[in-house]
Amino acid sequence: MPTDLRLFGIRHHGPGSAASLVAALEAFRPDIVLLECPADAEAALATATNPELVPPVALLAYNPKQQGQASFLPFAEFSPEWQAVHWCARNAAHVRCMDLPMALRFGMRNAAAQQSPTNDTNPQVEPVSPPPETPTSPLILEAGPSAVAECEQNKPEPDTDPVAYIARLAGYSDSEQWWETHLEHAPGNADTFAVVLDLMTALREELARPETEETLLREAFMRETLRATLAQGYARVAVVCGAWHAPVLRAELLKKEDKARLKGLKKVPTETTWIPWTYERLSFSSGYGAGVLSPAWYELLFAQPRAEVLTHWMVRATRLLRGQDVETSSAHAIEGVRLAAALAAVRGLALPGIDELQEAAVAILGGGYAEPLALVHKELVIGVKLGEVPPGLPATPLQQDLAQQQKTLRLKPEALPKDLDLDLRQPAQLDRSHLLHRLRLLAINWGEPQEAAGKSGTFHELWTLEWEPEMALSVIEAGRWGNTVLAAAAARATARAAEATSLEAVSKLLEDALRADLGAAIPALVGRLETIGVDTRDVTHLLAALPPLTQVLRYGNVRRTDTAQVAQVVQQLVPRLCIGLPAACAGLDYEAAKALLERIEATHQAIRLLQNDAHEADWYAALAAVQRNAASNGLLAGAATRLLFDAQQADADATATFLGLALAPAQPTDYATAWIEGFLRGSGLLLIYHRQLFDLLDQWLSDLNEDTFRAIVPLLRRAFTNFSLPERRKILEIASADAVAPASAAEVDVDWERGARVLPGLRELLGV
Repeated sequence: MPTDLRLFGIRHHGPGSAASLVAALEAFRPDIVLLECPADAEAALATATNPELVPPVALLAYNPKQQGQASFLPFAEFSPEWQAVHWCARNAAHVRCMDLPMALRFGMRNAAAQQSPTNDTNPQVEPVSPPPETPTSPLILEAGPSAVAECEQNKPEPDTDPVAYIARLAGYSDSEQWWETHLEHAPGNADTFAVVLDLMTALREELARPETEETLLREAFMRETLRATLAQGYARVAVVCGAWHAPVLRAELLKKEDKARLKGLKKVPTETTWIPWTYERLSFSSGYGAGVLSPAWYELLFAQPRAEVLTHWMVRATRLLRGQDVETSSAHAIEGVRLAAALAAVRGLALPGIDELQEAAVAILGGGYAEPLALVHKELVIGVKLGEVPPGLPATPLQQDLAQQQKTLRLKPEALPKDLDLDLRQPAQLDRSHLLHRLRLLAINWGEPQEAAGKSGTFHELWTLEWEPEMALSVIEAGRWGNTVLAAAAARATARAAEATSLEAVSKLLEDALRADLGAAIPALVGRLETIGVDTRDVTHLLAALPPLTQVLRYGNVRRTDTAQVAQVVQQLVPRLCIGLPAACAGLDYEAAKALLERIEATHQAIRLLQNDAHEADWYAALAAVQRNAASNGLLAGAATRLLFDAQQADADATATFLGLALAPAQPTDYATAWIEGFLRGSGLLLIYHRQLFDLLDQWLSDLNEDTFRAIVPLLRRAFTNFSLPERRKILEIASADAVAPASAAEVDVDWERGARVLPGLRELLGV
């Protein structure tokens, strides 16, 4: 009995295509459905019917030996392929994936990278995305550091998108809009696919475009799969593929050529797993005609009857704005629907689309301004939905461990940013902190730490959590370090310490490891710190290493970690940097001194936090040596004077003496202005509340000649730039008061002879 073969070409990941496909399958009732998905994703795709697998989700196909080599295959509830798989499950039909396996695609790209001189070192860093000239479904997004950029770059241009040709003939500048208007807005019409097949056949004949080698290989593999399926004797076969490929997917075409083309291709091992996806990522990475430009709108179209969808959308928009204290009512919603319908009629559309709805919402709900509608666009056009993947599906051990910890600690991944306030005195919240810090060590930045303003920095941590779908690939990549988050983070921290060459890097890493409670990695990190510390002679490296170690000691008790080994390192580090500091501050130019000053200030705060009398005595002695050394850069000498004054290690008289010496006429002007900048760094309160210091500075400025004053004004401006506005006003008031102070009688020049002429008149007026 001859086989009945039907081709269903799809261009859009849209609800109209999904509804039309389901209607066509219901009418045709196939025994097997061939989907244009990579063949090695077939086993994972069979689990799509799991009721706990909630779209949007993506199939992640990756090379386990080279995790950076991976591809995402996203699916939404309204994806035609998703609906086809579920239709087959309900009707006991078989499903087979017919596209070129990712194992062959990755192998081809490895071979191409080996031949290309620009990609010899790391072929997976810049993976090749599917060509934009071959629209397909489902969407395949390449993973890697440049994945998002590639998706944006690979959006179709009118010259590369074949449908743009027919769209221009119809008077449309946007091929997506043409397809949306004439084909996507015909849900449930099985004849749509016959029209699409005829259209694509005519386009291929008219354009006669040369195809890429990968496209030719894919089409050859799909034909080979089709031939094998027909040979198995199925009575009714349905092929769901990209619309562009449909005309060439006939079993009788190019049999010998296909076998020859596919012969000798190299494979690489691949594995597949499901990961949660987001509507935002589905829209942002829509790429070459996938059509997922407004996922939330498409979901509503798929879920609601077409006659009611306009009202549902406008009512939801009204409620959203009302929740943001924007004055909207049911009357606004009614008028918005009417305006959208009117816009569609003017434009010759059968039904309003999302563009008409958004324009009507701006006019009616936003009062003509688009800004209030940003939230509506985000939630009702793009959508903020994050899919769910059940724990029972195939996953790496690290994925399973992370999912278990997320469940235990009640940290559910969410697509929207979420603030998290942790009190580290609570065991459960401390465990949350440990997990987030461990993930950051594994380059999985699910949580971003924030400043704990207004709360104790010791016991509070503020985080912003936002789960990105690509983090699932990062979890898989991190699996090479261990099977649990704790083991992987400890192994990764140890490896990074072994690669580090500076005290600062190891100190920061040790701080992160203690925050993450990586007990097993601490001895190796401390050992590496001691090894590098012994060989380090550069004072700048010693200064950079101390602040992170101080934080370790400060937070050790709160996080219940043993910091005794770190304390020993600090005990050895402080005397060494104090001895070397005066020499390090001598003979520097301004830029080098400015860079060193930032580290000196950070070290000053760190030593004061240690609250160790011996360390403080050594440090203040080092600052005093910098202050007295004539070879010290003026910026550093002035800053040292200020730090000693603030720490009450020098009184106002002694400080005034050093100020006077720095501003003495014998000092070079550049040195004096740099000294003032360092001395006044950070705050002008010193001048406001210590009049002796103010008068010294005022007198120095008054004694400068005009040419010198004009030359140093730009330099002095640097010293006053960081003062707050109230501080600058107060300094101006003090200076102004001094400028208008009344002069003494001895200083007034009186013309007594002229004054005597008016005395007779005054006596007569006064009667004296």
